[in-house]
Amino acid sequence: MSCLGCVLVHAQDYSLTSEGVDNNGNFVVRIVVSTKKPAKMAEDLVKQYAVHGVMFRGVAAAKDYSGQPPLVKDPNVEQTKKAWFNAFWNEGGYKRYATITPSSMSVMKNKQTKMTETSALVVVSSSLLKAYLEEEGVIQGLSNLW
Repeated sequence: MSCLGCVLVHAQDYSLTSEGVDNNGNFVVRIVVSTKKPAKMAEDLVKQYAVHGVMFRGVAAAKDYSGQPPLVKDPNVEQTKKAWFNAFWNEGGYKRYATITPSSMSVMKNKQTKMTETSALVVVSSSLLKAYLEEEGVIQGLSNLW
């Protein structure tokens, strides 16, 4: 299995755009990951980056859908809690929070950039992810403010 740290070395870029929020309040995102070589575990790749994006980048607004800010406000938390994040990515903890919409996966070669673009529609269980991050002390919840 490929770890996110390893994947980040090979991935050149990724983008998340909003496709709305489902009935359960989960973020529905379109993700596109560009890599120099085709990903061996493309499903894991898009799940990792979808969760990473929701946590650290936020989701860009698109069409009639509003964007979402990142769940993690501290840009240094990946370094300050490095052991926690290594375990989260390497042991597949991120997989509990991302589901690929059936038949939305696409892998194609961009002839202009010569990069492989892997895209999918992914549902990220943002409320469960946020609760988990709070429970683990990665982010502070509202209850910690008083």
